[in-house]
Amino acid sequence: MNLSIRTKLLAALGVDLILMLVLGSFALHQMSIMNQKADFVVNQTILSIDLVNAMNDVLLNYRTRQMEYILNAAPADKQRIEKELLDLETRMDGIFRNYSANYQPDATERLIFEQTQQDWQRYVFLTHTQFLPANRNSNTGNVHPSFGRLSPLYGSLQTNMQKIRAQSQARAEAARASVETAYSTSRFVIVSETILTVFVSAVIGLTLSGNIARRIRTLRDATIAVSGGDLSRQVSLRGGDELVLLANNFNLMVASLRQQRMLLEERNAELSASLETQQRLMEDLVQRKQAEEAAHRAQAAAEAASHAKSMFLATMSHELRTPLNAILGYVQLLHLEAQIHGRSEMLPDLERIRSAGKHLLTIISNILDFSKIEQGRMNVEIDTFNVSVIAHEMISIIEPLARNRNNTLTLTCPPDIGMMQSDAGKVRQILFNLLSNAVKFTDNGTVALTIERECCSDGDWVRFSVADTGIGMSPEQLTRLFQPFTQVHQSHSSHAHRGTGLGLALSQQLCRLLGGDISVTSEVGRGSVFTVRLPAVISTAHTADVRLDFAQHIRSATRHDVDHATTAPSPYTTTTLSA
Repeated sequence: MNLSIRTKLLAALGVDLILMLVLGSFALHQMSIMNQKADFVVNQTILSIDLVNAMNDVLLNYRTRQMEYILNAAPADKQRIEKELLDLETRMDGIFRNYSANYQPDATERLIFEQTQQDWQRYVFLTHTQFLPANRNSNTGNVHPSFGRLSPLYGSLQTNMQKIRAQSQARAEAARASVETAYSTSRFVIVSETILTVFVSAVIGLTLSGNIARRIRTLRDATIAVSGGDLSRQVSLRGGDELVLLANNFNLMVASLRQQRMLLEERNAELSASLETQQRLMEDLVQRKQAEEAAHRAQAAAEAASHAKSMFLATMSHELRTPLNAILGYVQLLHLEAQIHGRSEMLPDLERIRSAGKHLLTIISNILDFSKIEQGRMNVEIDTFNVSVIAHEMISIIEPLARNRNNTLTLTCPPDIGMMQSDAGKVRQILFNLLSNAVKFTDNGTVALTIERECCSDGDWVRFSVADTGIGMSPEQLTRLFQPFTQVHQSHSSHAHRGTGLGLALSQQLCRLLGGDISVTSEVGRGSVFTVRLPAVISTAHTADVRLDFAQHIRSATRHDVDHATTAPSPYTTTTLSA
């Protein structure tokens, strides 16, 4: 047969598949029959027996309550029993409805069920029209004839219920017998067809595998000979399948190998020249690798220098602030002493000394805080505080500054703004920065602080907005706003607007450290609006995760921004921080 191996295998597979499909179809059919019978037993027979048991239980309880009604003479007990009888009647009505809605009886069962329902209705009717009126006022404990008249109906109800149960059990037995018959038939057919399928598959498999293995051995022997260097070996197979095609291709391959051997000898000389060229390229790569390593070492040295600079700034800022605090303290004492002794001519000079000292202390504090953030050492102290209290504190601190520049300072804060769980000191520092900036760059205008609470899917947020009617900024100036050591308007870097250029840079990093951020909208000559959005509840895990990221970001930003500090100053980064 000139059939391909693929065709032979597909034919064998088709035979097996047909046998398995026949077997599967028959098995599915028998399983469907058994499943239907099982569903009938579960959904019909068991349901019928359960409902009959429930009806019988209600009937027995109803009969028992009637006996108690006769025996109990107290009016309260009779009222209780009458209520229990009504409850049992309601329960029986529900059982009848459930039986009619969920059970599908045959004609005989339906007649018995309808007769049972009629007897029950008659039984209840006689109870309310004869039994209860006759025994309601009786207190002798004797059985009234009306109770005896109910006995035939009671017996009929019990008999009908037993008939329904017997019918359900008979149907269940019939279903079980049908399932056993279907199972026996299915087992015989499945076992027989399985044996037939295994036999047919074995015959086809052994025949095909023996033929294929014999010819593959011939090809294997030829390949071993060729691998040993015998390029004259040829393979001859009979047939028309893939192995014959493989043998022909093998013969062509051997012929091609003979030609390739000759070409390989010619290429040896070319390969020698190529190896020399590759060696030169490898030397170039080594030199480039050395250059890259030198660049990495230079980068590491630059980062070490930046870290040393940060350490120096932090250390010097701390050392300078200690004596400066002592100087400010002595100036405060001299100012108080001059007031006490009436030396008013000294007060202006002392006030200028104190003002200059506070400004210098603010600059040192800014540099120290920025160095802490740059090194990842800025700590977050989480506590719970009232947002409204913080807002009023900041307004009371900024109000004298606003009054000196003839500005109107307003606060919009709902009384129920609630609490925050964050770092209260850093929230104060952020608000102080924004309010003092707004006041410094606004003359005869308005500065407004608005606080709102937002409920989002990721939790509650508190939004602080500081709006002023000051000089404003252009879009190009806004791009450089949060760069450290910068000022936007060179014309405003006078004594009235002096600063380190770190205020807003610090505020931005503090906002991010607290899990939020800061944004700004501004228009030249119309003022600016700074918006801070902070989470109402911040976790300690968040501050630990972001502290290192802030330090790396600030170090890279500082190295870039210090180079541009003299060409891109900003008015809104001149805010001094509280000492």
